Amino acid sequence: MVKYIFLIACCFTLMSCSEVKSVSKVQSEKMAIITASGELESKTSALIAPPSVGHMWQYQIKTLVPDNSKVNAGQLLVAFDDKKTSDRLRDEQAKLQQAKKELENKQNREQEKEQELILALAEKQMEFDKSQRRINIVDNSQSDNDRRKAKIDFTIAESDLVMANKRLEFHRKNSVMNLKRLTGKVNRITSKVNALLADKEKLKVKAPIDGMVIYRANWQGEKPAVGENIQFGQPIIELAVLEEMQVLAQITEPDSGKVSEGQTVKILLDSANEVTYEGKIAEMGRVFRDKTHQDKTRVIDAVISLDDINLKVMRPGMSARIEVLPTTSKARKAGDE
Repeated sequence: MVKYIFLIACCFTLMSCSEVKSVSKVQSEKMAIITASGELESKTSALIAPPSVGHMWQYQIKTLVPDNSKVNAGQLLVAFDDKKTSDRLRDEQAKLQQAKKELENKQNREQEKEQELILALAEKQMEFDKSQRRINIVDNSQSDNDRRKAKIDFTIAESDLVMANKRLEFHRKNSVMNLKRLTGKVNRITSKVNALLADKEKLKVKAPIDGMVIYRANWQGEKPAVGENIQFGQPIIELAVLEEMQVLAQITEPDSGKVSEGQTVKILLDSANEVTYEGKIAEMGRVFRDKTHQDKTRVIDAVISLDDINLKVMRPGMSARIEVLPTTSKARKAGDE
């Protein structure tokens, strides 16, 4: 009888040890699973912000494509108020018309003046030729006074011809300089007009790629809306390619040594339908940083590729909770410890 009681006691002892080991193993496996938080993002995306336009630092939204809408490359995303640019454009266009008219009038005046000088030169040439023929004529009947007068007339005609040539030459050089100055003025104003036309067109921001429109909130958590003023450089839209979604997770510094590229990850999105997705760690960051300005926890970024992308549910910016499943060697090492 005592023998049977002893055997039964031994069996209970062995069963108890087995249960303890089983519980210990389960606890070790749970301890080995690493949890972290993250956020969905697109591998390919484009940030849309107010363009660089001269003399503008605040931009009022005139039209805005709806949030969560799909757009194609080249489609209008947002148009900013262009009143200031249009006013400056009208002023410069008026200046351009005035400068062109001034150049045209100057060209006409210079041409008229040149024709006058050419005619004057022709007259002086005729007088020179006439006086030259006179002094070349041998006429013994001429008195000495007539011959001296003919020489004086020739000298005067020669001097007048030289002066007429110099006047025409000076006018042409001066005309080139004047027209060059006015042409430069027209070109400068034309450049301003073209720049303002380009600025006006830049205020109509179009999609650089195909993607989904996601409004970007400002530092106060407010999303953009028609009529609001936006500061230069402030992103208002993220254009995301949903087919290339991934998770950007933050692994704490103590857990970073237990995580490596290629490990399997379970992902639970913060949505109405809590569905678990799977993926793998595609890339680990190289440096540690503070998690946020307020939270000084040291973390390292990890990019997680998704095995399956649900286009109906997944959106950039969605919060995600992840569980990094250890490899066999890591789990065994954690269990031994």
